[in-house]
Amino acid sequence: MGTASPAAAADEQKPIDNAKVYSSEQDVVARMEGTDGMKDKDGKPVPGYAPVADSESVMGYPKGVDRDKDNKVMPVYKDDVQAQYDAKQAVVDAKAAAKKYAEDTTNNPQPLRETAKLLADSPLTDPEVRGDTNDDAIFGRGGPEPGAEHTEMYCAGKHAPAPGGRVDQNAAKANPCVFVGKLDKKDGSKYPKVGGSSGMAGGGKKTYSVEGLSSEEKSTTEGWAAGGKFTPKLTVTPGGDKGGPGGGADAELSFTYSYSSTTTNKVQIAQKDQTEVEFPSDKKGSLQGRRDGAYYVGYIVVRKTNALPEDNIGQEHLIAIPARVYVQSPQSSTSVTYFKYQE
Repeated sequence: MGTASPAAAADEQKPIDNAKVYSSEQDVVARMEGTDGMKDKDGKPVPGYAPVADSESVMGYPKGVDRDKDNKVMPVYKDDVQAQYDAKQAVVDAKAAAKKYAEDTTNNPQPLRETAKLLADSPLTDPEVRGDTNDDAIFGRGGPEPGAEHTEMYCAGKHAPAPGGRVDQNAAKANPCVFVGKLDKKDGSKYPKVGGSSGMAGGGKKTYSVEGLSSEEKSTTEGWAAGGKFTPKLTVTPGGDKGGPGGGADAELSFTYSYSSTTTNKVQIAQKDQTEVEFPSDKKGSLQGRRDGAYYVGYIVVRKTNALPEDNIGQEHLIAIPARVYVQSPQSSTSVTYFKYQE
């Protein structure tokens, strides 16, 4: 229990929590969720910074699909996902998400609503489930050979390169694709840690500055606006346990994120904040960052129709591709929240 400082209770969400100094991971998670019982000066509950749902959906190929440091997709496998989420139920959920998107005439453009409706109205219920995230060729099954049309390309409304290297693009810049997933139960999946400052033993006063830049596709009328990439940075003054010049904190990696199919809340493009804290002499203090979202495991559900006469042209298929995806909390406008932390 506690009372939020004016900064924490302000309408504009800030990257740094100034309510208190935290001493456990459980306290940090509770503040992110809003389950810590914190009250504002008027005695009203203070919402969590980034509540997340038990399940989520993302339109199109998810920007937040799990990738390694070289930007290669990190695969999850059919059997592992099926143990948590049945593929047939995923089709039901994907159709429901597509239907809700198609019916939102206020926030979603007509070409995309029509594209979503193709999936929502599909009579099929039993998908072709692929083996892992990288087993994702929609046409021309196989590897990266010429002519293979993979899911990310297909969901963006593009076709495999034609002779001469030409890539055809449909008018909507989209095809019917929806990711649906359940909250990943693996440790660290909820509010993943980002690089924070090194702990300073023996107490002392420091000033922390954080900033970050979010890059997103600018089009709002064509193509699935599924998310973007965030690059954080943290500096501390003075640097080191004994003081001295300021400097950057531990290396921090950029990360990609997806938006929920129902959110209209976008993250701030530029995020910047600063705070000063003095830690007790018997504690080790630092500034710790947590992403404002969570990883979900599920399927990218894709609707396609055969394109060639020899393949029974026009025949409809539903394909379910296992995936692990990071989704930004629909209730947060910052990408990372930082906490003063002592241990």
